[in-house]
Amino acid sequence: MLGYAGIVEVWTYSELREVTLAPVVEFVLLVLVSPFGFFLIALLFLVAGLLTPSAYERKGAKRFVGDRLVRLGVPFVAYVFVVQPTLVYALEHPLGDAPGSYWEEYLGAERQIDTGPLWFVGVLLIYSLGYAGWRHWRSEGAVAPAGRVPRTVTLWRMVPVAAVVAVTSFAIRMVYPYGSESGFSDLNFWEWPACIAVFGLGVVGARRGWLAAIPDDLARRCRTFTLSAVVAMASLLLLAGALDAVDDALGGWHWLGGIFVFVEAILTVFGSVWLLSVAQHRLGRRYRWGPTLSRSAYAAFLLQTAVLLALAVAMRPLLLPAEVKAPVVAIGGIIASFATAWFLIKKVPGVSRIL
Repeated sequence: MLGYAGIVEVWTYSELREVTLAPVVEFVLLVLVSPFGFFLIALLFLVAGLLTPSAYERKGAKRFVGDRLVRLGVPFVAYVFVVQPTLVYALEHPLGDAPGSYWEEYLGAERQIDTGPLWFVGVLLIYSLGYAGWRHWRSEGAVAPAGRVPRTVTLWRMVPVAAVVAVTSFAIRMVYPYGSESGFSDLNFWEWPACIAVFGLGVVGARRGWLAAIPDDLARRCRTFTLSAVVAMASLLLLAGALDAVDDALGGWHWLGGIFVFVEAILTVFGSVWLLSVAQHRLGRRYRWGPTLSRSAYAAFLLQTAVLLALAVAMRPLLLPAEVKAPVVAIGGIIASFATAWFLIKKVPGVSRIL
């Protein structure tokens, strides 16, 4: 959708699109779909937090750090400093948007590093190394003393977390509004409060059995909070659109921005926990292609931009409306990303060690 959207131009292809979604289609998608999109990245950090303590304890500090540097650091450096600038230049130069040489256009018009979707990988590496440093500093580690039972994480203990996320997000977005460039590094600083919070929540939840199952009572309460926030966010986006004040909601000293961060904090903190519970209860079936898809997921995530851009460019000469091109690129992108990932893992030596 973002590649063919005109309301927000936050993806590589959006500024070069040859066709645009109809305003009514964009607006409906923005209002109905985007509230759920707010907590999808948060879910990834929650799962990462859940998996991190056991990985550290299994591998030890030295091996844990080395493994994270290889599996997160190597793809991040290779993608950000080689793949992304090459992709962008190959796309923009023939269309006249990057008229200079490759090196003149390397940092783009904004003169900054473009991390693409791998900002998530870079930030997760920072959090992982931070966790390893914290565990090393704590001589007793993350294991509770003998006889001590970890306190249960309740909804009302999560409320202050969401409040802190809202307040810090509002402060950061005075400088870096939602969806904006985040300085030279482009690591989405405007999203960090929620990411840190749910990563930490995952670390805490790992000691309380969350990796196996979120407690049913907590999941139900989180569902209520999340669905209420979805309705609130959809209403807020409708209001912001009617007032032509979407930018005010995304950051700055404005009452819309205050409401936005409050609702978003509920979506990210409670929504990620609820969505994980749904996955644990509803998506546990074993499929024939399940192991293959699971093994290819990380590589598919890394390849998504290259695949989506290739499909968008291939569709470019076709005289079709954006309402046709967008779903074709989306569905084709999913299939091609996983297929290419599986091929690389199985056929290219050394790739399986990293991906």
